[in-house]
Amino acid sequence: MILKSYIVEQNIDVLKSYQATLIYGKNHGIKDDIKQVLADKNKNSEIIIFFEEEILKNKNILYQNIINESLFNEKKLIFVHNASDKILDQISESLEVANDNIKIYIFSENLEKKSKLRNLFEKEKNLATFACYEDNERTLITYVNKELKEFKGLSGEIVSLIISNSSMDRRIIKSELIKIKSFFLKKKINKEEVLEILNIKNFTSFDEIRDAALNGEKKKTNQLLSEVNLQNEDAYLYLNNLNKRIMNLQQIIKISDDDGNKYEHTLENLKPQIFWKDKPLVMQQLKKWNSRKLTELAQKIAEAELVMKKNSYLQNEIVIKNLIISLTNKASSNYS
Repeated sequence: MILKSYIVEQNIDVLKSYQATLIYGKNHGIKDDIKQVLADKNKNSEIIIFFEEEILKNKNILYQNIINESLFNEKKLIFVHNASDKILDQISESLEVANDNIKIYIFSENLEKKSKLRNLFEKEKNLATFACYEDNERTLITYVNKELKEFKGLSGEIVSLIISNSSMDRRIIKSELIKIKSFFLKKKINKEEVLEILNIKNFTSFDEIRDAALNGEKKKTNQLLSEVNLQNEDAYLYLNNLNKRIMNLQQIIKISDDDGNKYEHTLENLKPQIFWKDKPLVMQQLKKWNSRKLTELAQKIAEAELVMKKNSYLQNEIVIKNLIISLTNKASSNYS
C-alpha cells in the first residue's frame, strides 16, 4: 500500500493498520522524525535495531528476534536501517511469522521503481510504504511553524532565517529548534536573541577549518582545531557544510569537463554564485582535488555520518576532528 509522507507526519497512527512499513528516500530529516515519534509512542515496547550488514552476516538474526518472546515486553518494535534488495528474502521470511504484537519499520535510501523490496510493500495490502522526498522551502516553513506554533513573536523573517541557515536540511533545522525551545522557556521569541543562539556566527570559524583542510594546510588546520570549540550537537551541520563545498567543486569540474583552464570561467558563471571572497579558496581547492578524489571524500563523510548514527555513545565532535585531520592529510598529498 502506497502512502504519502505528509499524511504519516500529520498522523503517525495510520501505520498501526499495517504489519510493516518501508520508508525510503533521501530526506533523512523526515525519517529521523518518524523514528523518534514511533519510539515515543511505543515506550512500552521492546525496541530492536538492525542494520543491513548485520542481517547479511547473520541471515537468521531478524527471524530469530521475531519468533523469540520478549522477557519484559509484550510488544516489539523492530527498526531495520539501510535496507536494500539484498535482504529481501530475510524480510519476507520474517513477515510470514510476525504477529500483531510486532511492528517492523524498514528504512532505506532512495529505491528505484524496479526495486523488489519496494514492489513487495507497494502491492501487499497489509504492508505500507512511502517515499521521503527532499524538502522545499514551503515544506520547511510548514515544519518550523508547526514546531514553534506555541511561541509568541514568531515572524516570517525569523522562520526564513532558521531555514536559510540550515542549507535546506531538516536535521539541521531540528537541531536549531531544540536550541530555540531550550532558550526561550517563556515561549516568547525575538529576532535578536535568535541570531545569538543560531550557528551563523560560529560557522565562520568552521568555514576556515574546512578551507584549510581542503587546501592541505596541516599547520593552520591543527591550530584552528585547537582554538575552535566544535559543538557535539552541531556535528551534522559540519558534515553538511563540508558536503556543500564538495558538491560545488564537483559541479565546477563537471561543467568544465576536467579542464583546469576553464575552471575560472565556470566559477564566474556558476549558478548559484559562490561568494566573491571564497573564489580564490575554491580555485586553490580545484588544484588539489579531482572528480575521483572528491567522490572518495564524499564517501568518507557518509561513513563518518553512519558512525555517529550507529554509536550514540561517541562524542560526535571527535569524529568530525578525525575526519578533518584525515581530509587534511589527503589534501596535502593531492596533486590534481
